[in-house]
Amino acid sequence: MNILVTGGTGYIGRILVPELLSRGHHVSVIDRGFLDYDDPEDEYDGAYIIREDIRTCDPSLLRGFDAVIDLAALSNDPSGDLDKMATWDINYIGRVRIARLAKKLGTKRYVVASSCSVYGFREGISDESTPTNPLTTYAEANVAVERDNLSLNDNSFRATALRFATVFGYSKRFRLDLVINAMTFYGYKNRIVRMMRDGNQYRPFIHVKDVSRALIQAIESNDEIGGRAINIGNEKLNMRIKDVAQIVMNKLGKDTKLELYGDPDNRSYQVKFDSARDLLKFETKFDLEYGVEEIIDRCKEGLEDLPQMHTVNYYKMLLNSESNINKFLNLKAKIIF
Repeated sequence: MNILVTGGTGYIGRILVPELLSRGHHVSVIDRGFLDYDDPEDEYDGAYIIREDIRTCDPSLLRGFDAVIDLAALSNDPSGDLDKMATWDINYIGRVRIARLAKKLGTKRYVVASSCSVYGFREGISDESTPTNPLTTYAEANVAVERDNLSLNDNSFRATALRFATVFGYSKRFRLDLVINAMTFYGYKNRIVRMMRDGNQYRPFIHVKDVSRALIQAIESNDEIGGRAINIGNEKLNMRIKDVAQIVMNKLGKDTKLELYGDPDNRSYQVKFDSARDLLKFETKFDLEYGVEEIIDRCKEGLEDLPQMHTVNYYKMLLNSESNINKFLNLKAKIIF
């Protein structure tokens, strides 16, 4: 298939795009590259990289694709709340624009990356029938984009949203603002694993390679998933943060210490993933231990701590640069559907 991936040089894209190419698909990528710290072109051999913004790119760039995988977004809760207007412009308006243009120009399949954070924090285990309870701008934008883009689903345009658990694992566009990645990286560097007390809160997790596998499965899958939001993860990875910390410490060795910080975090949620198995025929392959060992191996090979790996801090730097504000944030008036 001819496939367009928005946000395709980011954390997930650096796993997804090479895998799509290896499967024989023709791939184009739209990504401004603000968080890139190296050039992905060598591993993207055969892909067409377009350095444009989803909010303002020429609509003709979306012509001729069989499928669109929509990853472009400000990527977590803290960065989303740093600039709420920019988050709404990119994560909602920008992705609605992409979906509408894709449908108008003849794309048949569309998948947007959403998040299990749409459920907020609650007792019990959430599934797709659970009412959403978004607590941040990032989650609110995901709920809104699911509502509007899934409403485009029909016999000629199959639209699906995948609600991913919290992602972890190594990618060539590594992130250190994800809990397992940060615990492992700084645990290796400093021999201290830091955990917000008291660690009893649950979170669902998924390896970045499984995120890529699920996106590919959704694009290549049958039509039963059209118009649906589907949770993507594994109940075995609904884990307490203190259990995650213990696994990281066990992998790092006996000389590693645990350091508690902050007030007790009572925000907790768990998620069911039956629909991923039943409708998408998807099962995860990679467990937490695999992801931790993978990051430790990369640390041994010299993995560095770079500014772009910290989404919030890097966006703050952009916000403090007048030229970058104009380039990155103040594009609302130019958005053309």
